Amino acid sequence: MVRKIVSLTGLLSFLVTLLTSVILYIVPEGRVAYWADWHLIGLTKHQWGDIHVTIGALFLVSMVVHIWLNWKPLMSAMKNRARELVVLTGPMFVSLLLTLFVLVGTLLGLPPMQQILDWSAEIKEEATVIYGNPPYGHAETSPLMKFCGFLGLDAHQAVKTLHAAGYDPTLNEYSVIKDIARSKGVSPQQVYDTIRQGQVVDPYASMPDLPPVGTGKFTIATVCATYGLDVHDVLAKLKAAGMDATPESSFKALAAKHGGSPKDIYLSIKGR
Repeated sequence: MVRKIVSLTGLLSFLVTLLTSVILYIVPEGRVAYWADWHLIGLTKHQWGDIHVTIGALFLVSMVVHIWLNWKPLMSAMKNRARELVVLTGPMFVSLLLTLFVLVGTLLGLPPMQQILDWSAEIKEEATVIYGNPPYGHAETSPLMKFCGFLGLDAHQAVKTLHAAGYDPTLNEYSVIKDIARSKGVSPQQVYDTIRQGQVVDPYASMPDLPPVGTGKFTIATVCATYGLDVHDVLAKLKAAGMDATPESSFKALAAKHGGSPKDIYLSIKGR
């Protein structure tokens, strides 16, 4: 009875861990997931991560108990024909080589490990394009007044614009961005887009003085969408600074090609 419970618990926890692994593989980057109020089957990225950790722990415990209950058969499988215990058997040697290949290959960027990582990065970058990128870290947790102040926007005008767009009529400068979004069933990015529509401001002035975390992974198109910049204007700015770029060019790639850092590219666009 105990063996069956342990085996079935191990199987079910393995399947759930496999599911959460796939979901966390394709989930947007944390900053994007929180900014977009991302959910899958009603669960947030944070909740999926919690499930992955706890069910993974259950799988680990069940495997330890399973090994303990099947210790004798396991030891028997590691004995040679003379019934002598041999740790480095043929199957164990092959398993060790496969594990080392994946481990070392991941660190050295060898195929197919690097391709697996690249696919995940591409999926996450596509999610950034779809859901938008926060103008600064955890912007969705900021009160409207702080949010607008950080981006050089008029908070009072933002409240009027949101009211006119059908948002909660009780919201004010102290309402939190994510709460404003949830009250209308939209993402913080859509709230931000609505606010910008009612502002007369230089979009370059609304860019933070320092680039957000992870800017190196951003493409020109992503940054333009985040701050409402004209792509052609940005490309012209970069060309004037001696950098040939396309909307799909990442800040990291441009920095590597032309020298400097992603921060330098960002400040070139901002005009500092």
